[in-house]
This record gives sequence, structure tokens and C-alpha cells, in this order.
Amino acid sequence: MVTLIVSFSLFAFVASATPGPSNVLAFSNGSQFGGRATLPFVTGCSLGASSVLLLTASGLAGLFNSYPFLSTLLAWCGASWLTWLSWKLFRAPAIQGSTTGFSTPLPWHHGALMQAVNPKVWMMAITACALFIPATGASFVHNAMLAVIFFIVTIPCMAAWGWLGEGSGALLKTERQRRVLNQVLAVMLVVSVWGALV
Repeated sequence: MVTLIVSFSLFAFVASATPGPSNVLAFSNGSQFGGRATLPFVTGCSLGASSVLLLTASGLAGLFNSYPFLSTLLAWCGASWLTWLSWKLFRAPAIQGSTTGFSTPLPWHHGALMQAVNPKVWMMAITACALFIPATGASFVHNAMLAVIFFIVTIPCMAAWGWLGEGSGALLKTERQRRVLNQVLAVMLVVSVWGALV
């Protein structure tokens, strides 16, 4: 059991600390509103990703294996929506005193709901099921334990992206610098989405 917890915690760390759509938006939000204001969004992302993991481990993985077109459809819908979001960020004007075009901090439910269409989260959940669910099947308690571990590990990893965003926001003094950051983050978002999809 200890080996499972340690190895899955390392998996969760790598999955949540590496660049992805949620981390890019946490960075962007942090650069505008500060790391503390990003915590609700980060918590929502962690809750949403953990829920996707729990649902996948509890049976959705089998459904996707039986009907592959469902996972393809979900991936394309998610990639399209996140690409549209990145286009809005790319074209967003730099608000005075901020680094992105968002007028308020992203709320927790946006973070939670976006995980349903986040290709990186679905790939993580399916991979976790392949690696950490016993071949004989797992109980709901086992699946819930993995989801809780993922939730706990993900929050500080994503919060770090928000604090990094806050630090970068303090360095950007001109509107042009803030617009360039918007555009770089938008490109990173597209690359992370389509990289996960491909």
C-alpha cells in the first residue's frame, strides 16, 4: 500500500506540475490577480481532475475502450473549446495594471468544469487506470483513494503556477510587454492542448 501511495503521488506530481491548459490559465490568472486570487480556480481544477480520475477508474475507461469514438469526440470537442479560449487570450487587450484580458479572477467552477474537456486530464486518467488499477478490478475505496491523493498533490503544483504568474506580472511594466505575455501564454495553451490530443 505504501509503495502504491508513493508511486501514484509521484505520477500525480508529474501530471499536475507539467505544462497543460489548467497550468497556463493559472499562470495567466496569477499574473493579473495574484497567486492568492488564483487559489479558487486551482482548487476547482484539482477537484475536477480528481473527479474525472474517479469516474474513469470506476467504469468510464471500459466505456471508452468499448466505444472509441466517444473518447475521440470528447477529445476533439475539448481541444476545439480550449483553442477558442486561447484565441480569446491571444487577442485580449492588456488591461491597465494587469497582464491578461480577464476582468475578474477565474472562479472555482470554471476550473472544475473545464477538466471535463481537458485532453491532458483524460489522458492522465486513462493512463492512471492502466498503471495503478489492479488487473482483477479495484474497489470504489481504492479508486477514491487515488482521486484524493491526486487532489492533494495537484493543488500545490498548480498553485505554484499561479505564484509564478504573479512574479512575472510584477516584472511586466508596459502594455506591450503584457500583450506579449498574453500571446505567449495563448500559444502555450494551444501547444499543450494539441500536443495532448496528438
